[in-house]
Amino acid sequence: MTKSILLLLIIKFYSCKDNTTAHLVNNVTAIGSKDSQLLDYNAFKDSVVVKKKLLTDHPTKEISDYFFNLINTDIYNHWKGTEWAFYGMTRRPNEGTIACGYFVTTTLCDVGLKIDRVRLAQCTSGEMIKELCVDIHTFKDFKKFKSFLTNQPIKSVFIVGLDYHTGYIIKDTSKLYFLHSNYIRNQGVVKEEIDSSAALINNKFFMIGSLTANEALLQKWISY
Repeated sequence: MTKSILLLLIIKFYSCKDNTTAHLVNNVTAIGSKDSQLLDYNAFKDSVVVKKKLLTDHPTKEISDYFFNLINTDIYNHWKGTEWAFYGMTRRPNEGTIACGYFVTTTLCDVGLKIDRVRLAQCTSGEMIKELCVDIHTFKDFKKFKSFLTNQPIKSVFIVGLDYHTGYIIKDTSKLYFLHSNYIRNQGVVKEEIDSSAALINNKFFMIGSLTANEALLQKWISY
C-alpha cells in the first residue's frame, strides 16, 4: 500500500471527528513544510558550490559582491525567524535554536568557507574576527562606530563583536543593518537597521572587521 493511499485512509477513518482530522492534516502539512524548507536549503548550498566554480579567475570585486548577496539576501531569507538559545547550534534553519556565535560560523560554513565552526563559535568574538577579517577596528562609542561604517564601501559584510554578542554588519546601497541571532526575548535571527537595534546600540565595546575586504579569504573560498 502506498503512503498516499494509507494517508487518505487515516484521514477518512477520522473524518467523523472534525478536530482530530484538522489536527492530523495540520501535522502532515507542517512536516511537509519542514521537509520542503530543508530541501530548499540544501539546494541553495549546492547552488553556491556551482556558482563559485563559475567565478574562478573572475575579479575579486565580483567574488566579493557574490559573497555579499549570499549573506545579505540568501542567508537572511533562509534563516530569519530561527529562534535564539544560549546553547543553540542547529544546522537547519527554522529547526531548533541558534546562538549568536553559531549563527555566524554555521552560515559561513554553509556558504562554503572551510572554518572550524564549533571552535570559532565558542571562542570570543574578537578571536573570530582576528582569524577571519581584515581592517579591524575597536570603538567604545556607538556614534564613532556608526561614523566609521558610513565611510565604508557599499556591499560590505563585517563581523562585529560586542560586550557579549556577535553578528554581521551589512552595508548595502543605502542602509546599515545588523544581521544576528537576537537574544532579546529569544527573538532569533533578524536583520534590523543598526539605529533601531537594542542588541547593538546598548553596548560599551564594538570590535569590527571586514569579511568582504579580505581578498585572501575570498580567493581561498572561491577555490574550494
